[in-house]
Amino acid sequence: MVDFISSLGEYLGNVEGFEFHEFPSLERLAIATEQELRGLVLVTVVESTIDSLRCMAKYITGTVDALQLKPGGGAEWLASLRKLDLQVVIDALCTLPGVGPKVAACIALFSLDQHHAIPVDTHVWQIATRYLLPELAGARLTPKLCSQVADAFVRKYGKYAGWAQTLLFIAELPAQKTILPSQFGNITEIKPAIEKDGEADIGNCGYK
Repeated sequence: MVDFISSLGEYLGNVEGFEFHEFPSLERLAIATEQELRGLVLVTVVESTIDSLRCMAKYITGTVDALQLKPGGGAEWLASLRKLDLQVVIDALCTLPGVGPKVAACIALFSLDQHHAIPVDTHVWQIATRYLLPELAGARLTPKLCSQVADAFVRKYGKYAGWAQTLLFIAELPAQKTILPSQFGNITEIKPAIEKDGEADIGNCGYK
């Protein structure tokens, strides 16, 4: 599905057999119909994930439609979010079809310069309760606790907390553990960030 969507953008070139495209504009993306995306699902995924990806097709087309109705157009509306406080950005993104707090935090972090946004899921929750909030280990993750997790990362890593969380998240993935150097294989503790000129140093994310 991602390959199909990216193929709608302007062709950039070929590197060692891999074709690269710009991500398509909203106007170009609007050409893709829900039926086309659903059809792609049937030939690209295993049976257990078909239903969830069918919903994704609906959300993609619904979000494109919603963005095109925004004042000034969707691209301008999204760009304007860069100037707002994080919670305002999260709330605004959650008005789009299929976008909840975690996805909104991902968008804010990776696309809207909100470097302290923390997308909290069960994996990030496990990291947080192991190293930052051990007193909450065993509790059930709730929206309120998601906020506590985000706050804990920001207290530890400051304005770039979202990227520190991303490194820890990736390092926990089994596929990544197999390619990490052996000395990076275990996380023993997360040391406090060192302030440098008023900014948190995230160079040491707790890897042994």
